[in-house]
Amino acid sequence: MNIKTIFSISLLAAAVTACDGGGVTLAPSTTVTNSNNTTNEGSNGGNGGTTNPCASYTQSGQTLQGSFEGGNCTYSATFVADTRPLTTDLVINGLPDDGLHIFEDSLFVGRNVNANSAAQGVEIPQDGEGPTLTIGAGAKLAFFNSQDYVVINRGSRIIAEGTRDRPIIFSGVTDLRDNQATEADRGLWGGVQINGNGLTNKCTDADRQATSSNPHNCHVAAEGKPNNYGGNNNEENSGVMRYVQIRHAGFEVVDGDEVNGLTFNAVGSGTTVEYVQTYTTLDDGFEMFGGAVDVKYIVGVNVGDDAFDYSEGWAGDAQFALFVHTSGGNRCIEADNTGGSQPDDIAPYTKGRVSNMTCITSNVDTNEGTAPTSKGDAEGPLYREGSYFEMYNSIITSNADGMASNECMEVTSTQTIDGINSGISAASGNVVACTEALKADAGFDIRSWWVNGGNAVVDAAADLPANVIQGLSASNPTAYVTATNLTDANGAAINVSVFDVTRLNNNFDAASAPALGGSGSSSFFEEVDFIGAVKEGEDWVSGWTTGL
Repeated sequence: MNIKTIFSISLLAAAVTACDGGGVTLAPSTTVTNSNNTTNEGSNGGNGGTTNPCASYTQSGQTLQGSFEGGNCTYSATFVADTRPLTTDLVINGLPDDGLHIFEDSLFVGRNVNANSAAQGVEIPQDGEGPTLTIGAGAKLAFFNSQDYVVINRGSRIIAEGTRDRPIIFSGVTDLRDNQATEADRGLWGGVQINGNGLTNKCTDADRQATSSNPHNCHVAAEGKPNNYGGNNNEENSGVMRYVQIRHAGFEVVDGDEVNGLTFNAVGSGTTVEYVQTYTTLDDGFEMFGGAVDVKYIVGVNVGDDAFDYSEGWAGDAQFALFVHTSGGNRCIEADNTGGSQPDDIAPYTKGRVSNMTCITSNVDTNEGTAPTSKGDAEGPLYREGSYFEMYNSIITSNADGMASNECMEVTSTQTIDGINSGISAASGNVVACTEALKADAGFDIRSWWVNGGNAVVDAAADLPANVIQGLSASNPTAYVTATNLTDANGAAINVSVFDVTRLNNNFDAASAPALGGSGSSSFFEEVDFIGAVKEGEDWVSGWTTGL
């Protein structure tokens, strides 16, 4: 079958599905039926009878399939787009010889249901009721345009399971096909956005109540193109992402309305996210807007804005997180309760429980460095605007000469500091080693709170650079393994006790003191005998990541 025939099929199928959106099934086969009702076994005019390995699906009696040329599969806007979302399952497998799946438009999965549609009786898909996008190990997905991205709409799922040897890669065509992307090339395509039916404090209790036709009436507008998220199910399962790279992503509509590397909009705790990297993004690396999704073994390198950003009532856990500024970038963590111009005291409240993070800042200011960003100075965590937090067994430092830095650990705003003073927020087993180590609003003695909570600080010029990350220096800025013996520049031991995070109960109230049980209470947090993200001899980062 030649490319013209495939395109003809796509146009006919588009006309049929415009009238009939139901009764669709998946047929991930290389058998394609053309408009003359004859069958072609996946041959392609440019490949002399080679079986077509491109993804396909059947809708309203017609099969749509990508065109196979030069070892790559190409999918036009007739196959899938933001205005033509997938409404049936799709399987995208890895191609031989590092072949690419190239998308000429966005890859939207599942129909969006907004407030107007819901009011007219259209059902909001819930917890797997929508289509599933399955991506096999080694698959590489490339996008042409900065405004094109992946969306998994409410009720749909993504099953992206790579392996250490064959990670799944999302990036731009300039990177994967042309091999011309550098660390300065942020925003070659949009990114990945998952929309869930979880809780967000942008909806009210009344919004979360069932209607005559739907389980809730919560419809928050997602950043980017028109899509909605939110609901009342913080345990929803939006799929699996494991051994995945998201590179050169980011799409800015206007300031404050951006698509990030990986966005979780009210995504539930039934979702699995492990071994995922964001690299060289225009905006945030990972961002949570509400929900309760947990993440483990995550990496953010050369992120243009915040490596890990959460707000809107996210109540989740993170363990083993590595964030490295190789040039310009903003914060390792930015936490808000509501964000924007809303009051800080809106429930459900935001609290992230983070353990075993390594945050390596660069001391590079806004619009400076080899890969500049306009998003802000390179800094460590910032907890603000009413957010609560628990941070354990983590290292915050700098790869600049003498560990020079901007703010490495900062807390601000009345509600956030009140949360510290009342015991809602906690930090233990952490080390901060940089020149501007601790910062807080006037009236709060952050240093006393930090040290008395079982944390260490090294910030005197005579004591820096400290030995907290093996081999870390301005000439080796991407080192990340925790030093076996933590010492300051004079060889004096940095003493800090590892906090037993397995005592953290699975369920917790974001606006209450840490929920602690006995050792082994947690089914998420793993027992550790070290601080930071990576222990010597147990390098989970190498082999599947990039830029380190």
